[in-house]
Amino acid sequence: MASLGYIASALVMGFMLVALALGIARGRKWKQYATERDERDTVAVLRGIASNPTVWVLSFVLFSLVAGAGAVLFVSGTAVPASLRRGARLAVVALAVVLGGGYIFWGTYQSSRYRGLDSAQATLAALWVGGALFVLAVIVKLVTA
Repeated sequence: MASLGYIASALVMGFMLVALALGIARGRKWKQYATERDERDTVAVLRGIASNPTVWVLSFVLFSLVAGAGAVLFVSGTAVPASLRRGARLAVVALAVVLGGGYIFWGTYQSSRYRGLDSAQATLAALWVGGALFVLAVIVKLVTA
């Protein structure tokens, strides 16, 4: 059984917590003023970042450095630990897959939009092409393995 000191401490702390919550709730007159919406629109922030050429240049330089470092680690000799080489190989392959898939998706989407499809139809076409390429990759893997 718990000691009497622990039980008393838990009860006192619970009472103090309830008293503090009631004091804060009653001490301020919450309904006297309207809160201002000072939050920024997330979509507007992302559009501002995406339309900034400096962000694009820095992203390209960062991706190039990461891909270059991964390629150097991938082809390097035994001076680099095997676990680091495996990680670099995985990073290079993952980066190539992500960039290639993004290129195919965005190209299909933009091409569909240019040909008169609305946004939902263009997204469906891009996802369909990506899914078909994924199924093709699985088929090639199963046939060659």
